[in-house]
Amino acid sequence: MTKNKLKLLLLSLTLLTTQACYADWQDSLNEAWKSTKEVSDSAFESSKEYTNNALDKSKNYYDEMRLDSISSDNVTPQMIQQQKKEHIQTIWKDILTSLDGALSLNAQIDDAPASRFFGADKKSLGEDQVDVFEVIEALLSSPEINKNRDNIEALKGKVGDKKNTISRYLEKRIVADNTDRAEYDQKIKKAKADISELTRRIDNEKNILKQRFNASGLFLNDGQVDVLLSRVDADDIIKMSLVYDVLEDITSQLMGLTKESNENIDQARKYYGMHVVLLKLVINMQDSYVKKLNEEYLPKIEVISMETRRISEKTTYLLKSETQRNRKDLLHKNLKAQQLTLKVAKLYAQQLNQQKAKVIKAQKLMVDDYQVAKNTYDTVKISADLIQLMKTNQASFSALMNIQIPDIVPFENLDMQRKFEELSAMIK
Repeated sequence: MTKNKLKLLLLSLTLLTTQACYADWQDSLNEAWKSTKEVSDSAFESSKEYTNNALDKSKNYYDEMRLDSISSDNVTPQMIQQQKKEHIQTIWKDILTSLDGALSLNAQIDDAPASRFFGADKKSLGEDQVDVFEVIEALLSSPEINKNRDNIEALKGKVGDKKNTISRYLEKRIVADNTDRAEYDQKIKKAKADISELTRRIDNEKNILKQRFNASGLFLNDGQVDVLLSRVDADDIIKMSLVYDVLEDITSQLMGLTKESNENIDQARKYYGMHVVLLKLVINMQDSYVKKLNEEYLPKIEVISMETRRISEKTTYLLKSETQRNRKDLLHKNLKAQQLTLKVAKLYAQQLNQQKAKVIKAQKLMVDDYQVAKNTYDTVKISADLIQLMKTNQASFSALMNIQIPDIVPFENLDMQRKFEELSAMIK
């Protein structure tokens, strides 16, 4: 429910409980509610007419793919490009519908007041547009890469289950007789073999994922793929990078439609307007990412660091008074683990802040592009000028990807990688 609808509903309930002499107020309120609902529904509901079906259709289409049976040796650049082409073909009609709805909302945002009690205002319409943007982002995201990542997480979960199983077997083996011990030894051997096979499948999925990243302009080696997947902002980075890549293709399609509409300037202007909305979508993605860093990820890292320092001080205090060797050894190990946590948390925060600075820098460039494109949309009369500016903006998507790709440094050791992944789980 939007802000305006909530305010109106609360006021309606209040007025309905007052004396009958306020009946005329109730009639006026009902008329205002009816008017507000019509404006809101036309602004938002029409833009979502196809979105649920579109997302379901895209999901069903790609759920039929059996990526887990594909070897990385069989994945070629040609195959990846063909899948990207089929992806755009599948979502194209729904993309146009959603962009048209977002463009309509853009026009209403321009004309709406900054704030008002009755009817839509810039803020409420902007929130509706963000909802449409989220649908477009979901349509543009790579289903193959999403499937690869789901496979990796599922396989990692199975590895964890196998390790827990081995631990249980080892516990039972201690008190078992010779016959049962031999049986547990076989079960442990089998579980370790399963882990080796699962690990091989994880590496295969990562290799496929790396090839798909490379095809989209995100060039990473094996170590960098591990680092990226362990980051709490991996979803955001991957989404932004891949959406930019798809937007280049979408912009090419819109350029073709604009050119074909040369004799119909209103139609050409409409397609160019859709391109303008795409620029705004990118700005919204960047805003969301920076907000998530400032309000979620970085504060949680600080909380983890503060709690770890508190525990570390307690550990140091206990060490000073402890005399038994085994307890001192355990406390030293605890202190070492706490120091590693603080080291990785500090590194983590530094990386996220560096990435935030990159996105803010890229956003400034995108805001400049959007302002020029929007101004041109409002004034231009010649479709050739539209196409030329779209070409310029299209090049900006490639530049954005280069600017916003994080500095991904491989882990120093396995302990740091595990701690990094542990902190990511805590932050989430």
